[in-house]
Amino acid sequence: MPRGEFDRGPRKARTRAALLEAAARVYARRGFDGATVDEVAEEAGFTKGAVYSHFGSKENLLLALLDEHLTAQIAEQVALFDSTRDSWERPRIGADRWMHELRRDPDPFRLFVELWVHAQRDEVLRERLVSGLGAWRAMSAGFAARGAAVAGSELSEELTAQWANTVIGLSVGLGMVELIDEGGVAPGLLGAMLAILVRTLETSEEARAMLKGVAAGAGAGKALSDNPGSD
Repeated sequence: MPRGEFDRGPRKARTRAALLEAAARVYARRGFDGATVDEVAEEAGFTKGAVYSHFGSKENLLLALLDEHLTAQIAEQVALFDSTRDSWERPRIGADRWMHELRRDPDPFRLFVELWVHAQRDEVLRERLVSGLGAWRAMSAGFAARGAAVAGSELSEELTAQWANTVIGLSVGLGMVELIDEGGVAPGLLGAMLAILVRTLETSEEARAMLKGVAAGAGAGKALSDNPGSD
């Protein structure tokens, strides 16, 4: 087999990685609207054709960049999960790390916000973004289920999904506040709020009943939306 057959895979991976690194720098400087495929290619030292060959479009390049970042974040959060801690303490380490990384390098989160805005008017982008959020939701739901199992209880799939929505909502919301008001969010606020929520659910029967009712309502609402013609 010719030597090129051996090199093609690794060379393709290196090219893709270089394009993603270049895209991160260009998007950070220009934003999504200002960035161009030509500038990304020039930054990486390749032709515009290389960008299209690997990603197909500027939108796909941004999505790939965010996928890479999200995958790394999820892997880090999974590594930080410590089942030996009390359940209400477990969210704090990952949440504190999330806010620390956002302050250290806010550009990936800025790109997420830009993508969210564009996705409001682009159904394909919206579906891709929902898919990415699905991985984040699955991770958070898994943490909730594992924590409950350690405590000797069981949570419904719908309840853990709604808990995951809460984690994502607080993380994104506080991230956006920090992005616009640097230093305005206390470093440990996200982790503390998640710990308070977990502790409340553990100690308050009323709180558990309320969340179960919300989760059941969400399940019923989804069933109706999936079957709009049903009575």
